[in-house]
Amino acid sequence: MKKIVLTSIALCLFICGCNQTKKVVADTPQALLSGVFTVLTINGEKISPTAILRFNKADNKIWGNAGCNDFSGKYTQDGNALNIGQLASTKMYCDGAMKNEFAIQRVLKNVGTFDISNRTLTLYSRIEKKPLLTAIKNKK
Repeated sequence: MKKIVLTSIALCLFICGCNQTKKVVADTPQALLSGVFTVLTINGEKISPTAILRFNKADNKIWGNAGCNDFSGKYTQDGNALNIGQLASTKMYCDGAMKNEFAIQRVLKNVGTFDISNRTLTLYSRIEKKPLLTAIKNKK
């Protein structure tokens, strides 16, 4: 009887420990920097029209749309360090959206780190470590 109780307790602890490990793995920056984000601000200013960023951790690709043109490229990540490589973009002109287009391209070239808290992504500059862009993670 004593062995059964001890085995049951050990099994419960093992199962609970596995669930905690899954939670820690799910909360790592690599796991959080994936999916679709709606851009809220660029350099502290609210933007209009809406811009989208999509991170695909499976192949380290970033895709986005700043209200007119699509862009895409590769990124590398090491913890909270983030480097976005050369981006390819479509080249249409859209009245009222070009300010966002150019601002997002400049921001993504200068990103050095990121943070995600309460579904809000903040991209920080490489040199000054100032916030460049904030975006909210879209619900699935």
